[in-house]
Amino acid sequence: MINRRFYAVLVLLCCVFICGSNVEFGKKVFAQPVSTPSSPMIYGDGVHDDTKVLQAMLDEKSACVKFPLPKVCYLISSPLKIHSGQELVLDRYCHIKLMPNSNCVMLKNAVPEKGNENITVTGGIWDLNNLEQEKNPIHFSGNSKLFREFNPNVYDGTVMSFYNVKNLRIAHMTIKDPVTFSIMLNRLSQFTVEDITFDFNHGNPWAVNMDGVHLCGHCHFGVIRNLKGSCYDDMVALNADEGDPGPITDIQVDGLFADDCHSAVRLLSANHPVERISISNVYGTYYQYCIGVTKYYAGTDGYFDGIVLKNIFASKAPRHSLYRKDGSMVYPLIWLQGGLKVKNISIENVYRKEKNVAIETIGIDKNVIVENLSLNNIVQENLLSDQFPLVLNKGNIANLFTNGLRSQGGEALVNEGDIKTRITAE
Repeated sequence: MINRRFYAVLVLLCCVFICGSNVEFGKKVFAQPVSTPSSPMIYGDGVHDDTKVLQAMLDEKSACVKFPLPKVCYLISSPLKIHSGQELVLDRYCHIKLMPNSNCVMLKNAVPEKGNENITVTGGIWDLNNLEQEKNPIHFSGNSKLFREFNPNVYDGTVMSFYNVKNLRIAHMTIKDPVTFSIMLNRLSQFTVEDITFDFNHGNPWAVNMDGVHLCGHCHFGVIRNLKGSCYDDMVALNADEGDPGPITDIQVDGLFADDCHSAVRLLSANHPVERISISNVYGTYYQYCIGVTKYYAGTDGYFDGIVLKNIFASKAPRHSLYRKDGSMVYPLIWLQGGLKVKNISIENVYRKEKNVAIETIGIDKNVIVENLSLNNIVQENLLSDQFPLVLNKGNIANLFTNGLRSQGGEALVNEGDIKTRITAE
């Protein structure tokens, strides 16, 4: 019995001696300035650059890397690179910030050219510190191909960028003040992005082009869910003709929550198809559109198939001059842009109570060709003096299926295009 007690006390003393400066019983554990001959100093004081030591932790290629909680915040000056088979864990509100004039992405996969797999990133407040970086390169770089082709060596104002990754998970974090996009994904398969909060406070120099989760070409089998916070562009963008252009297929978007946001979701196809997409449970107010099915770029007709939009509880937000949209087109809440070919699209359970902008709930532009459009349980309550239709069609619809179209303050359906066959359960 004596020997057992002796050894227990000895082990406890050794643990206290080894942990030393990092342990305070009953309190949080903070990173302390520590250095060894084989590793640089880690500060976490919001003054010194911690890039080298944080990258050294990742380069050990341990299966799970956890950054200690900093006393103030971590500062980095170049991209952190995460390896295959690696999980990076930060405490939920661990603050990591890009140093002034760094002009780079904060986190990316280590080998985009050859590809990576099995990467997880959770936690943290990832702060690009946008006012202290170069201005929005979409407007000031002079690079007309920015975001139209993938180039990992070009400053694009994004916070995180992952290219050519299989099995990626990004979760439980805040993205703060990007210059352009928060999370850009390109050529991904089997991925999940969930529980993300967007904390956008200002643009550099304007509150524009600031997406939440931005998918480029060749993205397949993905889940994007539980996103909160207003963005100064699309909260979610599925843009097949950007980055490394190619098809986007088999994506689920579920649970978007924002007030006074540019838009919830953009789908974009100019030369590459977007197919088998589910968008559901969207809440809030949006000053451009809630969901846009778009072409945007010149090219052959955009192509969409297997598009399902359901459980949309949204309305229009006022367009403040801050957003630089004065005098531009006013978009419907759900918008199909001209120049598209849509094989199958279903829209169901839409509830809109409108008090800001008199524009149709569902708008289909000229030169949109739709083979099958299903509208089920679409409801609007117009609180404005100007009436507007629930559905305005200017395109060409082969087969329109309707059930439960209810409009207070405007006609349910106005057809200024061509509807060959309408089947209604009403």
